[in-house]
Amino acid sequence: MASAAPLTFFVSPVGNDAWSGRLPTANAARTDGPFATLAGARDGVRKARAEGQVTEATVQVRAGKYCLDETVTFAPRDGSLTFAAYNGEQPQLIGGRFIHGLRPGPNGVWSVALPAVKEGTWSFRSLFVDGKRMVRARHPNFDPTDPYRKGFLYAARDASAFGVSVGCIHNVGDWMEYKLTVPTDGEYALWTFYGAENKPFGNDNMGGRTVMKVDEGEGALLQNLPDTGGWSTLKWTQNATLKLTAGEHVLHWENLKGGGLNLEAFALSSDLAWLPVSTRLPAVAAGKQLLLIQAENFVASHGPQLTVIGSGSGEKDRFYYAAGDLQPEWAKAPGAEMHIFQTGNCRAFKEICFLTGIDPEERLVTLSGPECTSVLQAGDRYFVENVRDLLDAPGEWYVDQQAGVLYLMPPKGFSEKSEVMAPTVGRIIEAPEGADGLRFTGLTFRGGDWSFDDGCVAYGMGNNGVLYLKDARNCAVSNCSFTNLGKDAVCLEGGEGNLLSGNEITDSAEGGIDVNGGKGNLIEKNHIHHLGQVYKHNGGITLQNGASDNTVRQNIVHDVTRYGITMKLAGHDNLIEHNRVLNTNLETYDTGGIEVTQQDRDDRSGTKIVGNVVGDTVGYSSTGDQPAFLSWGIYLDSFAGGYTVTNNVVHRSQHGGIMFQGGKDNLVFNNIFVDGQVGQGHISNFAKNQTGCTLERNVISFSNPQALLFASGALTPEVIRIDRNLYFCPGLTEYKPGYSYKTFAEWQQAGFDVHSILGDPLFVNAAEDDYRLKPDSPAFKLGFEQIDLSQVPSCKCRLEKLAPSFFEGKPWPRGQSVITNPLRSENPHAP
Repeated sequence: MASAAPLTFFVSPVGNDAWSGRLPTANAARTDGPFATLAGARDGVRKARAEGQVTEATVQVRAGKYCLDETVTFAPRDGSLTFAAYNGEQPQLIGGRFIHGLRPGPNGVWSVALPAVKEGTWSFRSLFVDGKRMVRARHPNFDPTDPYRKGFLYAARDASAFGVSVGCIHNVGDWMEYKLTVPTDGEYALWTFYGAENKPFGNDNMGGRTVMKVDEGEGALLQNLPDTGGWSTLKWTQNATLKLTAGEHVLHWENLKGGGLNLEAFALSSDLAWLPVSTRLPAVAAGKQLLLIQAENFVASHGPQLTVIGSGSGEKDRFYYAAGDLQPEWAKAPGAEMHIFQTGNCRAFKEICFLTGIDPEERLVTLSGPECTSVLQAGDRYFVENVRDLLDAPGEWYVDQQAGVLYLMPPKGFSEKSEVMAPTVGRIIEAPEGADGLRFTGLTFRGGDWSFDDGCVAYGMGNNGVLYLKDARNCAVSNCSFTNLGKDAVCLEGGEGNLLSGNEITDSAEGGIDVNGGKGNLIEKNHIHHLGQVYKHNGGITLQNGASDNTVRQNIVHDVTRYGITMKLAGHDNLIEHNRVLNTNLETYDTGGIEVTQQDRDDRSGTKIVGNVVGDTVGYSSTGDQPAFLSWGIYLDSFAGGYTVTNNVVHRSQHGGIMFQGGKDNLVFNNIFVDGQVGQGHISNFAKNQTGCTLERNVISFSNPQALLFASGALTPEVIRIDRNLYFCPGLTEYKPGYSYKTFAEWQQAGFDVHSILGDPLFVNAAEDDYRLKPDSPAFKLGFEQIDLSQVPSCKCRLEKLAPSFFEGKPWPRGQSVITNPLRSENPHAP
């Protein structure tokens, strides 16, 4: 009778799929031995099961490189099956093929014919040389010495003076001042060119909520500022009449009551019948005056989130460029792409569009494709890619699809023996119809290409992976290595009870781990770093679309373009604990190291964020070529409610350690927040939705004396209870609690921090990011409990070194975290 006991099979690059697969090496007669491919082993297990020989099986994979021309697909019948590295060997599953025969040619460019490309059976968007990702031919060239600040062009204004606006001035107390020369005495009608969409937040007209003062006078309330139909929909309205005398004046605009405006310009006209409708301004009557003030040309300002960006007067499929930056013939190149970091949607993502036209007379670029989703604005940074004429720097490559030729300008150290690899598949392994008990351990996954269909358009977080499991149950991916990836390393879509443990994930074109729906998964002890090589809006670990009851613990995530750990419309009762999240948001803005997007105004998640270390949350973007930063260590965005945030240590972020965006019943207690640059936290009470929140028994220490405690307007204890915290800034005698409170005493009179203390928390060694408290710390008198970080994994790696110019002009205390015992001193995949 056939046995149903577990069986072991073997795979080797020198095996044969016609053999039994039951031997680890070929027999002497070479009539039997291991299988040659994973698909062959899968089929061998299926055959054994059909014959009643086995229920559970293990396939031991011998060392070597397994290049795939097709994805290995598993079906529900393939459950209770383990693929494991044989006896500590390091097999590589490669979703690509190696390219041989490159020969040197003119101008230092090597080339090789690829018949499969010419025949149309092979195309690829990525290329790797000796394990490093190469750069498709582009302009300006990628600059490895400062990849975030250099190697970009910037969209320009059109022929008019318009095209740049001031936004994020929705806080009470935000203000700007302008110098103005008035030629003649008279009455001047004040007009504002602006965009607004405040109705979703309880107010559809900003009339009477802002003021324009002249030379410190009482000023005039600005009326008639209704919603325009969108923040990017700009309209002129007349708002007040000012009596002005000839000479020099200072105009002071201020937000008195809160609410958003996207300000493009002000106009003062002594022709009271003058009527503007667009950026093409009509002439005023003879003898009358017109004074135009571009909103961004202020001489002084205050606003912790104030942002100067290209205005919403642009379009989604075109923008203006600076003279001399582009050549018209580039738009004629087949497959030419424009990679542009739009600012119309919070600078959160990059768009990859097809370059369809460059008009040198109008200085106008036209684009097409599904990623033309955001209004493009003056100042947006961009580069052109995939044009043969731009192949001019070491590490760049280009494929002529029609001729079937690969061109490569080799990187330093290249030789005819160098390993050149291009992807052949998107997924290496998939189980698209469900799996139960499918396990992978000790394997290396390389390759797989990115695609426009990976779900990364605009705010998309991705929906694909090099290893893709749908509706999987009790599956595991452990102690594997993922590198040179085109997609997320692992995507779990639906399913429950899966384990992702002990994996290293690096050099991904997109994100790291994506849990898309499903429940009850454990993601632990993974090392995830250097993500977002192509798409920027991603997470090291993402829980999205109702994912619930998951545990994310003891992971290390660092050097990523956006989030370390993110919950995007996630479900309930997730646990985020004992993770180390460092050097995040290196290329995107309005973001957090650990972040939540909820959108439901009344939901209470029940999720806990406990015992994590979150450091150096950068939040980088740019205003033209000038750096701009917006980030929080832990960001409870989009009405996130019902979160417990406790026993975390958050150090160095631009806008503070914690952000309450408007959710209900969030409890934030017993945390340490260190060195927010603009503020230590943000309490927005967005749309006046926030209630029942708590911020108590936290240690908050910072070094910038100009920083606020909290970016917030007027609050009530019903919105948030704040008390028994310890605050410290060396040498500071008057703490600035928020926009609506001039002094800390006034803040306390409003019912906040009545029992809190101002004093040194006595960190053990803050210079080395050791924020344990000494035994005599005054925080203990407030009920603070020492935070035990013993379960947080140490990062045996030194983080990506940021160029000295990265934080130029910013009071960032340290440009990088320095961790001893370096495993990787820099991005190992940079050209």
